[in-house]
Amino acid sequence: MRYLDPHEFIQRRFTGRAKPSWNTAIICFRDLGGSEALLNKLHAVPLKQMFLWGMDVPGDRPYVYEARTGDNQIAIVSGCWWGGPQAAILVEELSCLGVEYIIGFGFAGSISSDLPKGTQTVASRGLVTDGTSRFYTKADSVNADPELLGVVQSVVKDLKHEVIAVTIATVDAIYQETDNAVREWVNLGAQAINMETTPLYAASHVCGVKSIWLGPISDCLIGDNWDNWWDFPEKQSVDDDAIEIAIALVESLRKSA
Repeated sequence: MRYLDPHEFIQRRFTGRAKPSWNTAIICFRDLGGSEALLNKLHAVPLKQMFLWGMDVPGDRPYVYEARTGDNQIAIVSGCWWGGPQAAILVEELSCLGVEYIIGFGFAGSISSDLPKGTQTVASRGLVTDGTSRFYTKADSVNADPELLGVVQSVVKDLKHEVIAVTIATVDAIYQETDNAVREWVNLGAQAINMETTPLYAASHVCGVKSIWLGPISDCLIGDNWDNWWDFPEKQSVDDDAIEIAIALVESLRKSA
């Protein structure tokens, strides 16, 4: 048995009030400022009640939003920058609320010379290099949902954007990204790293949710040379392209649902 059951938590949380009717959710693995542009483009409305664990309202700043695409409503969870445990909790609870598709929207750091800063990427595979994912799978890696990966490829072709499919390693401790750790990830086949992709995929597989992670390369580490994220003169246009891809993906899912 599980001592903490997400279904029970959701049931208690919504006692006396209606659950939301979300089919699709976007989890923004960005800070609140980085999530804002996507929220504005979707004309998202903040929800001022507690919907998801850890995503309640601190003062007057909400984390969970709702947007409408056609006749359907989607959830946008903003400010999710704490990686694997937070990603897995959100997947578990969103699946209990009936969400079928989850889009992860974030950044990744490149460890490949083929992925310079600003490259738009979609994670086709996540390597199990973190602690959270090991609770969901015994495999060495987990794949993106093939249906969503196909939709992304179709969307970017229509938009005339280039998006590179990559293998991502997930990192638990950002201040422990040593030379030895990077070499190990490269030897395992990783092209980029972040804190959330693999647990997003691993938890989604267990919960029966279809998920995909996409986002641009924020920085690039090749050998001892780190092209960091502070010097990023084209960041706004890169963000605009990433948002356009994410919204086109959501709209495509709603049309086919």
